Amino acid sequence: MIHTYISTARLALALFLLPFISFGAECPPGELCNPIGFGTLSEFLEGILGVAIAIGFPIIVLFIVYIGFRFVQSSATGDTEGLKNAKKNIFWAILGALILLGAQALSFAIQGTVEGLTP
Repeated sequence: MIHTYISTARLALALFLLPFISFGAECPPGELCNPIGFGTLSEFLEGILGVAIAIGFPIIVLFIVYIGFRFVQSSATGDTEGLKNAKKNIFWAILGALILLGAQALSFAIQGTVEGLTP
């Protein structure tokens, strides 16, 4: 138990220090550098959203395929509890996909509004 806790703490510390180690070497001494590579906050948020969508949608597709398999399996065996779980899981998977799409649509709407307001 204590060994698992120490291993988890070491992993968390390594993941926490990784950005400082990898980004710290590129800045010349005496200059203030941008370590994340984005010029504005909107570019940064767009980058994060792009990564979330690039990772999230393949996972959602795999979940939907797996849930479809569970749905077919439960209906073939007559397992009513399995059907209820499959219906509940497909609902949450589709809701997650809609949240990702909604976040992207909201981002585009806000970006378009801000660009329309600036001269």
